[in-house]
Amino acid sequence: MRIRVKLYAAVRDIVGSKEEILEFKDGTTVGMLLEDYIRRFPQIGRYKDHLILSVNKEYGAPARLLRDGDEVSFLPPVSGG
Repeated sequence: MRIRVKLYAAVRDIVGSKEEILEFKDGTTVGMLLEDYIRRFPQIGRYKDHLILSVNKEYGAPARLLRDGDEVSFLPPVSGG
């Protein structure tokens, strides 16, 4: 299945892209997708507990199963004032 991943702020800077389209096996969850990114880009691990993950613009719990064509966004915490 194909998943569109949108990356914002610090995560975008780490990956070097604002969007990726990736292929995954059926049965992949939001949490598995995040772990895949952490394996490929270990620096993302420091945001793991603070990332907001959305699927098709709704909150995406780690156990949520992904479907072909889903859009997942990684929204790291924003700092500043």
